[in-house]
Amino acid sequence: SVYNFEDLIQGNFLYVDKTEYIWQMIRPVKSMYFLSRPRRFGKSLTVSTLKAVFQGKKELFKGLSIYDKPYDWKTYPVIHLDLNGRDFSTPEKMEERFQQILREQACINGVTLKKTASDTMFHELIQRLYDKTGDVVILLDEYDKPILNNITNSNRADFLSALKVFYSVIKEKSAMIRFAFITGVSKFCHVSLFSDLNNLADITMDAR
Repeated sequence: SVYNFEDLIQGNFLYVDKTEYIWQMIRPVKSMYFLSRPRRFGKSLTVSTLKAVFQGKKELFKGLSIYDKPYDWKTYPVIHLDLNGRDFSTPEKMEERFQQILREQACINGVTLKKTASDTMFHELIQRLYDKTGDVVILLDEYDKPILNNITNSNRADFLSALKVFYSVIKEKSAMIRFAFITGVSKFCHVSLFSDLNNLADITMDAR
């Protein structure tokens, strides 16, 4: 299967046009969404499609619904936090992996991070990109992977508390965020992990 929108379009694969709904999501001046879906339900492809939109790659969308919609196709710095395929077997390894992901995203976006803890690095990355180009886009795929990987472990509360601190950065920096999209397979930790994110719209059960 192809999970990357750019590869899918350039490879002439069949694509069921969902970009009308993508356009409806990105129309507000600022918006944040949470979406829960089982595995293999197109979450990563949706994230990839949003990434292409916010990177201003209009040419990829020729012939699709969004192409002719009133939208400015402005390029934004995108922080893409993909938790797939990472080792989250201990809280220490989770911290290391978050630091690694943030350094990768900083490099992709042309900035260097000086902070050394994942939550402060996340703060710094958003701030640096905002100072450099303005509003930032955050795409978080498989937000619940560290919890699901350790759901039967006695120390699962340690993962939850660390994740809550990390994800709270999205709330704290919301004034600098143009768009945020958080997805995973579970909804059980939506309330506890994102309780501070009162501007996070849960579209899991939205008929659209």
